[in-house]
Amino acid sequence: MLSWPEITQLVRSGDLQLLLRSPAVTTSYHRYKQALEDRHTTVADVVVHEKLHWTSKMLIQCAQKWPTANLQFQAMLSDPQLFALRTNDFPYDFPDHVHHLVLWSKIQIPLYVSDSREKVAIVETKIQQFLKANLARYNIQDFVWFINYPSLQSVKAVSHIHVLINSGESEKIDHILANGFESIGFEPI
Repeated sequence: MLSWPEITQLVRSGDLQLLLRSPAVTTSYHRYKQALEDRHTTVADVVVHEKLHWTSKMLIQCAQKWPTANLQFQAMLSDPQLFALRTNDFPYDFPDHVHHLVLWSKIQIPLYVSDSREKVAIVETKIQQFLKANLARYNIQDFVWFINYPSLQSVKAVSHIHVLINSGESEKIDHILANGFESIGFEPI
């Protein structure tokens, strides 16, 4: 199990491949994926339809409306109807005080240049400002975030940001999940 300082160091250094699930959670995740395969469905389909209550049509419409990285950058995180915050059902191997949330987006988040590990600075800054402002509403400053590199993503069909919050106050996390995030400082599209 990684400590909070180790987690923050790995995220900041970009060594995301070292953020792993515990053996027990990994086994559960593989069983879950197999059960979905037996139902002739995928993790992405379940996330979209059952967890987020979105439709494939919504995602297609968003992809058509915002087809380029520039348009995606302008639209991402601009409207609460375009994103949803949930817990990670299969979190990485972190201490109990590290809460692993996922911010799902209907719009592709163009953080990386092509399929590389090179980040687009203005996208990174926008995400950081968005999360910092929203978490400050809940008096939380101790957090890190990342988007897995394309080669590490298990759900590629829906863009998502992993948000890791260091807080011993579970009720704060419950409050965040109940009330969600706002499009603070961004013009609605």
